[in-house]
Amino acid sequence: MTRKVDVIVVGAGASGALIASELAQAGKKVVCIDKGAAYTDEDFKLKFDEIRYYARGAIIPNMTDDPMTWRNDEGGDAAILPWVDGPLGTVNPLHLPPSLGTGGGSIHWGGATWRFRESEFRMRSTIAERVGEGVLPENHTLVDWPISYQDLEPYYDKAEWELGISGKGNNIAGHEAESRNPWEAPRTRDYPMPPLRQGPADQQFADACDRLGMHPFRTAAAIASEKFKDRDGCTYCGFCHGYACHTNAKTSTHVASLPYGLASGNLEVLDYCRVYRVNRSANGRSVIGVSYYDQEGRSTDIEADQVVLACYALENARLLLASGINRNGQVGKHFMTHAFGFFMGLTKETSNPFMGPLVASTAIEDFSGELVHDHDPNVAWGAPIISWPGDYQPLEIAQAMPANAPRWGSGFREWMRDNYTHIWAMYSQTANIPRTDTYVDLDPVRKDRHGEPVLRMTHGWSDTDQRGVEFLLTQKRRIAQEMGLTTWWEETTNPDYHISTHEVGTHRMGEDPATSVVDMYGRSHECENLYVVGGGQFPSYHGYNPTETIWALNYMTVDQMLGRPLMTSADIGRTGVPIHV
Repeated sequence: MTRKVDVIVVGAGASGALIASELAQAGKKVVCIDKGAAYTDEDFKLKFDEIRYYARGAIIPNMTDDPMTWRNDEGGDAAILPWVDGPLGTVNPLHLPPSLGTGGGSIHWGGATWRFRESEFRMRSTIAERVGEGVLPENHTLVDWPISYQDLEPYYDKAEWELGISGKGNNIAGHEAESRNPWEAPRTRDYPMPPLRQGPADQQFADACDRLGMHPFRTAAAIASEKFKDRDGCTYCGFCHGYACHTNAKTSTHVASLPYGLASGNLEVLDYCRVYRVNRSANGRSVIGVSYYDQEGRSTDIEADQVVLACYALENARLLLASGINRNGQVGKHFMTHAFGFFMGLTKETSNPFMGPLVASTAIEDFSGELVHDHDPNVAWGAPIISWPGDYQPLEIAQAMPANAPRWGSGFREWMRDNYTHIWAMYSQTANIPRTDTYVDLDPVRKDRHGEPVLRMTHGWSDTDQRGVEFLLTQKRRIAQEMGLTTWWEETTNPDYHISTHEVGTHRMGEDPATSVVDMYGRSHECENLYVVGGGQFPSYHGYNPTETIWALNYMTVDQMLGRPLMTSADIGRTGVPIHV
């Protein structure tokens, strides 16, 4: 007899672990299935291993077990992701799908947390009003969101106070005069913890921006700057992005969410189990469960009243396509990702880049979103410029050296000796404008080791995308000159990578079932008891890391699934709202 539970959650990462835990705490019997390990604190006590985690990507999907193909355009042949299929395995965690196992991408992420600004939710309308749609590619598929910032603000707050975000808010109700960022979306209250400590070069960045008339402010981080719940504060160890946190200061859902669901007795996690199909009812209007390969490779079915796909934007799309859930042809369309516009240089004074997390940083929003139109109306959309003051290990710098630096022998040794302790960088995140020729689908040829079709990505950087990257590089050069950097080197506006662990848009949300995959709650238009959640819901994309917005959407989804009234700003901090400090 096939086992049945209330809810199946596929994926135990940033979204899945949170939703599974919240539903279990509310009394639902939940099974959460992940193809990776169920991690414990002991797994990461000795995490200071650059070869294991950075070079060989021990916790990241590899192209042998989890192949994915890419082509630049529809006329090209797709190959296994060429920028990660090297002799050392997966190489760089910034250019890959998220980590496997409980916590998912929130294990290896840097912890940058951003609320989207109000205009980000109506990006297409804002562009049309300010500079006209002629600035967009002819084949763009950009649309506004079906929700507003005001709808998500209470859920942003809940994510910050439930999961533990450190920072210094701007535009706080009643404290507007204290704002360092005049363009931040309004917020009801501050973060639960103060910001992380700055690195020395970050202060130089902030001072230079001040002198240039820009508006530097401290960025928020999903890293505890002091003790939060039962998690210790950051030790500034310098092994953060690409690594798990040995003190649990970083907000990974395997420590910030799952333990509460497991303690309820209503949550079971099935690790090393790979879901390969969502099973539908006879009439196709609902789903009845999933089929997965268990730890021994046996095909197993499990049923539920509700199914939540919370794998990742890319894997969610692959599962929907492999399960034949794509009646309107919208699954996999509108693919969006980030070009980082990396800008690295050498400071005159020691920068100590081996210390602290990358998100102990400062940023400017002077060129974000629609604000860029005041400087260049030919740029479709802007992004913050963000300092990267620390969290650089030697192997990472060895791969990020300037083109003219020696790569071996005494020259390499001397370059690292003289320059490693002066490294500093800044970056921005320019999202591609979704187009009809940016999408993912099932590769017609290649299959994985289970015989299942793998995902094929079709994506190239358009002239519009590159124009935005170049504009921000121009501003970075101004800042570098003001800082007095001795030398610097830049990433191209047409980078070789086309995946960034920030992928979104592949199961777009909207009110019209003909042009979107899910509604505002992540509920499938095609199958009434199926939810498909995460960054794939985004109708448009911006210069911000997606995770806090994903968490806000997750909390809203949970309220809808449980039949609870949606939160409003009046609920923020109110007695009865589950906020723990």
